[in-house]
Amino acid sequence: MLGIAGDSGAGKTTISSGIARLLGVERTTQICVDDYHKYDRKQRAALGITPLNPECNYMDIMEQHVRLLAQGEPILKPVYNHSTGTFDPPVYVPAPRAVEEGGRLVPRVVVLEGLLTLYSPELRSRYHLKVYLNPEEELRREWKIKRDVAKRGYTPEQVVADIERRMPDSEAFIWPQKEHADIVVRFYRPPGYDPENPSTLNVRIALRHSLPRLNLTEVLHLADEEEALIRLEARKNADVLDITGNVSAEKAQALENLIWEALGPHAEQFNPELIGTFWDKAGQSYPLALTQLIIAYYLVKMRELAIQKGVLHYA
Repeated sequence: MLGIAGDSGAGKTTISSGIARLLGVERTTQICVDDYHKYDRKQRAALGITPLNPECNYMDIMEQHVRLLAQGEPILKPVYNHSTGTFDPPVYVPAPRAVEEGGRLVPRVVVLEGLLTLYSPELRSRYHLKVYLNPEEELRREWKIKRDVAKRGYTPEQVVADIERRMPDSEAFIWPQKEHADIVVRFYRPPGYDPENPSTLNVRIALRHSLPRLNLTEVLHLADEEEALIRLEARKNADVLDITGNVSAEKAQALENLIWEALGPHAEQFNPELIGTFWDKAGQSYPLALTQLIIAYYLVKMRELAIQKGVLHYA
């Protein structure tokens, strides 16, 4: 059970889709918790409420469904249509049972992403790994404008007005979820950043000390200290890994190889193709690909620990 939270336009779908491709879509169940809105777009406008507010969402049903999925049960999930601002018929989500491969059972991964994924203690208690996406605010706005104009039929002016209208709820309900995450991911712009080339974005990944430690000594040794393309800083509550957008293919591959080795026999379940892609670009980003791989690595490790503790089974 992987929970990914973040503000609107923070890149939740980009990250979760890449992880699903990495783990194998046949082994992954993806759920968007934004489908649990109470009101459609017109009703929200009339009521003066935003979808970021928990009162605008069926939090109790969301918690019930996450609990059922954690117990290996099916659900009938609501569907909110972001293009029309209305609701589509609910969809049946089969029980997330293990997949048999090569004569052994491989647990299915349930990836849940959305605005309020980490909001309540009940939700947080069901995840084996909790991730919060915290991109540079100007970058988030840029992503949201591009997405909402291209995919949801808004004008740039409407999106900017919507961001400003939602800001009090972002600060009150979305941003505080960062404190509950095991991993906090922050993409940020390097000096001279070109918006038409998002592969050059830097990423800063905070790994809480509650996670198993990943020994990065070998990779850091390979990194050029003068260029500082990959840096690791030990802080009070987390290790912070910085990867620049211009990291070389060689250094990126070295970090990938280290993670493959740390995964051991689990690595054969991974499919590294097609990770690191942006929804609107054909190119790939090494920092994005490495972020998805690191999250997948920790998910597998936390799942492994849960099995050892007897709190997770293969049913």
